Amino acid sequence: MWQFYFQMRQIRAEIGVVSRADGSASFEMGNTKVIAAVYGPREVQNRSQQINDQALVRCEYSMANFSTGDRRRKNKGDRRSTEISLVIRQTMEACILTHLMPRSQIDIFVQVLQADGGTRSACINA
Repeated sequence: MWQFYFQMRQIRAEIGVVSRADGSASFEMGNTKVIAAVYGPREVQNRSQQINDQALVRCEYSMANFSTGDRRRKNKGDRRSTEISLVIRQTMEACILTHLMPRSQIDIFVQVLQADGGTRSACINA
């Protein structure tokens, strides 16, 4: 049984899955399925959030109501979702050359369609 924890999961990725997004991907890791869409860089929508020397990166993480066997309704702003949004945003900020896009914003939306462990890793890879 312990070997299961050390086995690699099947991985599948596809890009361009959301037609109106500037970039998008679906990512599957085992039975965990995630979809991500990126919009931007574009002009900052809220001037009070504008950063003069770099781009503003915003991230929204959510889990579809049907993503787990649990039928409880999950609140959009629950603590776990907020934490994962922050981790994804910080990871993406480290990867994006934000200094090349001052006074702009990049929006990242990630949704878990099916959760079977490793959702945070799957979201970052998507």
